[in-house]
Amino acid sequence: MALAAAIVLSFVGATRQRAVRPIAVIAPTFSKEVVRIFQENCQTCHRPGDVGPFSLLTYADAAPHAAAIKFATQNRQMPPWKPVSGCGDFLGERRLTAEQIETIARWADAGAPEGDRAQLPSPIDFTSGWTLGDPDLTLANAEAYTPPATGDMYRCFTIPANQTAGRWVRAIDIHPGDRETVHHVIAFIDSTGESATLDEKEAGPGYQCFGGPGFSNPGTLGGWAPGYRALELPSDVAFHLPANARIVLQVHYHPHHGAPEPDTTEIAIYWSKQQPKQEMRILPLVNQTFTLPPNDSHYKVTSAFTVPFFVSAKLWLVAPHMHLLGRSMKVDMTLPDGGNVCLINIDDWDFNWQGMYRFRDPIPVPALTRLSLTAFYDNSASNWRNPNIPPKPVSWGEATTDEMCIAFLGITIDGEDLTKNLRADTSWLK
Repeated sequence: MALAAAIVLSFVGATRQRAVRPIAVIAPTFSKEVVRIFQENCQTCHRPGDVGPFSLLTYADAAPHAAAIKFATQNRQMPPWKPVSGCGDFLGERRLTAEQIETIARWADAGAPEGDRAQLPSPIDFTSGWTLGDPDLTLANAEAYTPPATGDMYRCFTIPANQTAGRWVRAIDIHPGDRETVHHVIAFIDSTGESATLDEKEAGPGYQCFGGPGFSNPGTLGGWAPGYRALELPSDVAFHLPANARIVLQVHYHPHHGAPEPDTTEIAIYWSKQQPKQEMRILPLVNQTFTLPPNDSHYKVTSAFTVPFFVSAKLWLVAPHMHLLGRSMKVDMTLPDGGNVCLINIDDWDFNWQGMYRFRDPIPVPALTRLSLTAFYDNSASNWRNPNIPPKPVSWGEATTDEMCIAFLGITIDGEDLTKNLRADTSWLK
């Protein structure tokens, strides 16, 4: 009996020892897990020639930055996605899941192993240099322009589109030539040729254009600001480019990193593959009359617009815009029955990460709907972005050191059907 008990105890003890023995954990590798996360969320910015400070296309690119990548993803600084969750449902959200963040952390903690290269996925094709692939048309100012080394410069470059018939545009993409100096770009449409006359009157590439493109009744195809990604419209909606029109790139230069480089800003245009049903139009929700008092860290600015009683629309896009003193912006929609829809809420504004956000599904905007924005600004000395120390009053203006308060809303008008030659009345937009 004693021998049998000893054998049983010995077996139980060995079993317990085996049960508590730690199980080897296999760390994620770049080739199998991590690169797929980068492809889905990071590589459109982190590649040669784009905004990311280093590339994440290859293991050799990524491995030296493993610790920094872990830190930035755990703090949700990267990938940059400013809209607050629960307000607006957008396409292309750049949010990592908790599992993806943990995978990156375990990879970094394990020494950033490469893994088996045979497990690498097919690389994304970035050979064209454009996020949406080869454009149908690429335009740029004919001669590089070097802005002054100090101060702000708004320069307009008028470029013939060379289209003898009207065309429909499903997407644009803009590449600034000198990302360190270009503050933002707006692509205007000139249907009259006035911009060419303005260009001829002034020496050098382009002409000065503070406050607007300088000609009457400009249209627009959109624009670019730091953080913007190319955005494609649905197949039945498009911007219109009239026959024989010129595209005018209004480029805002704000040198702040030494001597500016010669700049040639490019715009890529992608034609619609079919006749759209409705034209995309831009409604600016804007306040231009505010003055931010000095030493106020939470100054409120608002704007509102009520849709006329004879109009109903759909909302497709929203693009908030402020400068360096902006801290937050929220855009809401109050329906005629009193219901409220939160469209977008950015509670940690960063001028370097702006965006034009497309809703996953278009939002109906009935007649008499009230569209409103509420923004807050920090014009105190504690705001490290404040360009004025000591702080001074700041109002609406074109310079980077001025401020803006605007949300661009991309809308279509219900009842318009271009396939049946039924155009909407848009006089109320002007």
